[in-house]
Amino acid sequence: MVNRLRIAIIAAIFFGLIAAYGVYSFLRQQREATEALKSATQNVVVAAKEIPAGTNVTEKIIKEGLVKETSWPKASVPPGSFYSTNQVVGKTVKTKVVAGEPILESKLVGEGVGLASRLAAGYRAVAVKVDEVIGVSGFIAPDDRVDVIATLTPPGRGSQDEKLSKIVLQNRRVLSVAQSVEQKEGKPQVVRSITLEVTPEEAEKLSLAVFEGHVILALRAIGDEAAKVTRGSTKRDLLALAAPSVPRRKAERPPAAPPVSTEAPPQKYRVEVYRGSQKSVVEF
Repeated sequence: MVNRLRIAIIAAIFFGLIAAYGVYSFLRQQREATEALKSATQNVVVAAKEIPAGTNVTEKIIKEGLVKETSWPKASVPPGSFYSTNQVVGKTVKTKVVAGEPILESKLVGEGVGLASRLAAGYRAVAVKVDEVIGVSGFIAPDDRVDVIATLTPPGRGSQDEKLSKIVLQNRRVLSVAQSVEQKEGKPQVVRSITLEVTPEEAEKLSLAVFEGHVILALRAIGDEAAKVTRGSTKRDLLALAAPSVPRRKAERPPAAPPVSTEAPPQKYRVEVYRGSQKSVVEF
């Protein structure tokens, strides 16, 4: 009986050791596989710097370091990634890519499309030349929202003093911001060309505003889509707002008339005086 008990205990210990070793081996293999998977990397194309929407990826941009290949954990490579910069040459960035972000297939469009890929159905892209000094053109970026303010002479008013400044378009999306150098008044001037997304009717209005007058852009706050109805402003409105208020003077009273005496004048007495044959009258 004692021998059987000993054999049972020894067998239990033996099989327990075998089970423990099996579990240990399994866990070790899993850990090694996990570490091997973590150490495995894959080249992924990423943005070295922020790439604005509408940028055409060229070999020049790649040489300048805007787009590069970097090692990425193979287990966490995002779907739609590119593994070589040659795969993205000639494509256009559809939405902004931040620095360090993988360039995905969903963020690119084919060759030669440019801004056409960013336009919503039924809209047009119209470029507006904006002075960098006037307005906020230096602070406008793609996907911002702006209002278009036109200053021109209304029909039937030939005088330049009758010019009207009016918001003609509201809440229009900026598609791109380009920069060029022009000659203006004999001096080099930096001019920004800002492309807006507008409807065909708005494109006609914007073209007329640029041709007939002067156009500036007003930047809208993020999320502000409320439309504001205005009647426009003229020089008269400007001067009325700028004129200081003059305090009203109190009316002055005319000087009081001197009091009229109601007393009767004193009575005079007359006395006749005779001196010889001469007669005289004395009053007092």
